Amino acid sequence: MTADRITTDHTHVVNNGKRDLTLDELALMQPGMDRLMAEVGARTHRLYYAAQARNWRLADYFYRSIVKQLRLCAASRPKYLEEMSAYLDRECVPVRDAIKAGDSAAFDAAYARLVDRANDLHGVFGKPWIRWITPATAPEEFDFTAGVDE
Repeated sequence: MTADRITTDHTHVVNNGKRDLTLDELALMQPGMDRLMAEVGARTHRLYYAAQARNWRLADYFYRSIVKQLRLCAASRPKYLEEMSAYLDRECVPVRDAIKAGDSAAFDAAYARLVDRANDLHGVFGKPWIRWITPATAPEEFDFTAGVDE
């Protein structure tokens, strides 16, 4: 079948190791923005405490994970693409640059702008009741100082 002759009477099926799924069924299982953003929040929490510990390698790891997740959000929900792209350029890049420089003061300022703008965007997209804050304590499952002295 050529690309210009696609029919709608054929359903592709994939197997997840347990059962056959149509592509439509598989698509329904993909996370929505609520799940994607929950992952961004957890990673942002970890990013903050890695930077506070001056563990710039770990902070960079979480930063890259956040950016990857935000790009996935924009790809999965095109209505967010324009604002998400601007957010990645304007708010995320200064955080990255502060991490690369190992500059705590620049990180703190850029991180505050990152969180403030994220909360502004919740309002832009009709969810002003969503306001994310950095948790007051570090996640207990990480040693944020691991590898700092290496």
